[in-house]
Amino acid sequence: MKTHDADFIIVGSGPAGVSAAFPLIAAGRRVLMLDAGNDARSRDESRSARVLGSNLESLRADDGSSPKLQTPVARGILERFRRESGITGEGFMPVASLARGGLSNIWGAQISYLDAEDILGWPIDIDPLQRSYERISQRIGISTNADLTAEADRGSVLPLGAAAAHVLHRHKAAKPADGSFRLFPAINAILSEARPGRAACDLRGDCLYGCPSGAIYNSRQDLLALQKSPHFRLLDNVRAISLASNAGWTIGTADGSSFSAPRIILAAGVLGTAALLADLLPIGGEGLRLLNSPTLAIPLLSPARLLRSATATHSLAQLGLSLRYGERASDYVMGAIYEVGSLPTQSFVNRMPLGRKAGRAAFEMIAGSLLVATIYYPGDQSRSYIHREVTGKGMTVRGGFADGFDIRAKDLKRRLRREWQRLGLIPLPGASLAEPGIDAHFAGTLPMGAAGPFGTSVDGELNLHPGLHVVDGSILPELSSKYITMTIMANADRIAHRLAEMEANPAL
Repeated sequence: MKTHDADFIIVGSGPAGVSAAFPLIAAGRRVLMLDAGNDARSRDESRSARVLGSNLESLRADDGSSPKLQTPVARGILERFRRESGITGEGFMPVASLARGGLSNIWGAQISYLDAEDILGWPIDIDPLQRSYERISQRIGISTNADLTAEADRGSVLPLGAAAAHVLHRHKAAKPADGSFRLFPAINAILSEARPGRAACDLRGDCLYGCPSGAIYNSRQDLLALQKSPHFRLLDNVRAISLASNAGWTIGTADGSSFSAPRIILAAGVLGTAALLADLLPIGGEGLRLLNSPTLAIPLLSPARLLRSATATHSLAQLGLSLRYGERASDYVMGAIYEVGSLPTQSFVNRMPLGRKAGRAAFEMIAGSLLVATIYYPGDQSRSYIHREVTGKGMTVRGGFADGFDIRAKDLKRRLRREWQRLGLIPLPGASLAEPGIDAHFAGTLPMGAAGPFGTSVDGELNLHPGLHVVDGSILPELSSKYITMTIMANADRIAHRLAEMEANPAL
């Protein structure tokens, strides 16, 4: 009989995977992590190479997606996933990663925390989740944006850009038109003070191009710490493609290898995990329900900032906002406001009805007065399903919105327009509803606490398959409009602490 390769095998090196690994190795469990990527990315790569791409990817025609998805590193990650995963979309953009570090290579890094009301219907209490939030926060490093001229005594802060600071001052001076509207400095997983192996943010605005200083959290950074443990082993360029039960579980890989353990932890992302489980779940004609966040993008002009230069800052979210639109606990939207002057110029010049040279000149003249707001609805406003192809090979995600969503979106724009007016902002033409999937806020395919073949336990263990645990967004029962990555990491940490207490024996 073959000896198991580890007590736990973790599939995926993204934020969920590393968050599950730390508690297990701390308890002395042998952990093997399979990573479809590698760490071949050069730290010495020039800025021009990172911005333009080795094949001038940044000069390709604008595809209408978010600027962060059009950078060379993002294009490479998304195109590899589409090429190798066998997952396509119809009315849905399947955003996922097979790269080292998963989607933390291109995430927005904004931080939100769920509260007791957000998880009212979940099979877990808020206390263990909050303890995990605290552990994750300490590990990854978090800073709040602040107007340092007024709040210089605060710790872990980065300066607001001038346009964002102006808007926040207006908000504090005038009562909101809607009592449920909130505007506040954004919280991001970015360092204001250096840590070993990571520099503090230098405010150069390179956030979308791989952050060469390491100021923005990336789960690649955690792998360096994990590899110092004798209980942890990482295998590069190993893409898991199949699962089979055999006195535990065996994972088959694309290169023909196999690895076994009593328990498997899937942290491959919602789409990657669904693909791995396709042959083990009874996905019928209706498909597997996928929650995602409908997303609005609204360009804004601050006339008071016209002809003023943009200030040095990072290109992550500057301000956060929220607004309630219904009576249910989940009936609120969350969002962020970004300074356009810190975002890639080409993404905006390409959309102007001018030549490239004239467009660039016009953009640079008004960039210091431009902002973009992104607004996220909760997942119950989506209608997306994962379907298996009739050939049995590959999967298709079909995206859509909940009935009546267009009416709710129109009403939200009207209510927000009053807030923009109060803040001295003018909404510009070009507000758009993003194609489902672009948000990459996915959840709910294998919800914790649900009965039936698609449900999982509070430990993320599949009802149908003991010993198979899921720790990524798949098992979140609901998807609020809050940013999801921090909760995925905290829930993975919570589950791993529970698994670390178990005897590492086969679950079958």
